[in-house]
Amino acid sequence: MEKTITLNSPAKAASPLNRHMITKHLGLACSYAFLIGMAIVIIYPLLVTLMSAFNVSNSLYSTSFFPEKFSLTENFVHLFTDTPYISWYRNTFLVSLITMVLSTAIVTVSGFVYSRYRYQSRKSALMSLLIIQIIPSGSGLIALYAIASSLGIYSSEHATLYTYIFMILIYTTGGITMNTILMKGYYDSIPRALDESAKIDGATQMQIFTEILLPLVKPMIMVIAIFCFLGPIGDIIMPKFLIASMSAEAKTLAVGLMGLINNIKESNYNVFAAGAVLAAIPPVVVFYKFQDYIVGGLTSGGVKG
Repeated sequence: MEKTITLNSPAKAASPLNRHMITKHLGLACSYAFLIGMAIVIIYPLLVTLMSAFNVSNSLYSTSFFPEKFSLTENFVHLFTDTPYISWYRNTFLVSLITMVLSTAIVTVSGFVYSRYRYQSRKSALMSLLIIQIIPSGSGLIALYAIASSLGIYSSEHATLYTYIFMILIYTTGGITMNTILMKGYYDSIPRALDESAKIDGATQMQIFTEILLPLVKPMIMVIAIFCFLGPIGDIIMPKFLIASMSAEAKTLAVGLMGLINNIKESNYNVFAAGAVLAAIPPVVVFYKFQDYIVGGLTSGGVKG
């Protein structure tokens, strides 16, 4: 009987281990299959757009993956000669840059105030920011158009300039709510002992903010600046709503490119694809250059809140 126990004991001990290994490998296989599937779903439309940018048959699809009528420059030449693409590009990135500067400056200060100061309506203000964030941004388009009309923006001689200023203000204030919460969380992750030791050394609140805290929150400042920069580039709803009646040169990049495929009879899909490829270059470069700041800033900002 002792021999039987000795022989069967390793088999019984190995059974749970084998089940664990099978479960582990099965989980890894499912994870890799899911990631590969998601990569295909994301990369395939990008490759189709890229190949269409070099296709001169005026069709987004072809019988083969590589277009039969291939040209490196034809669609891009049409884009710059037949459309005011440079104006669209300039308009969009001016709005993005100004929005980035204004919104980042406001959020940096407001996050500091919510994190370091204690006052009576502080919790109510933070709750209001969360409630405002829940409301869809598209629900206020009619009100924004009514405000612009009541201010006389569209009837002015400089309607285009005033409309873009109005849009910049909307983008700036629209990104404050969520970004302020992110910035506050990052400020909260910095020990308040630094503030107290600086006060003991005679530093003012402004010196604490500019000389101690600002260098420490640089990663989150970069994250918010990137978010504020990329937001207006891909937005089509509000610009289309506010500048629909203006000239072709006054449009933004998304609205101008959308106009190339709105009319089915006169649409030019390949020129649209060429414009989309050029429009994607700055966001891709920005994300690739500052991806370490994005990951580090978001993870560190989630420690406290």
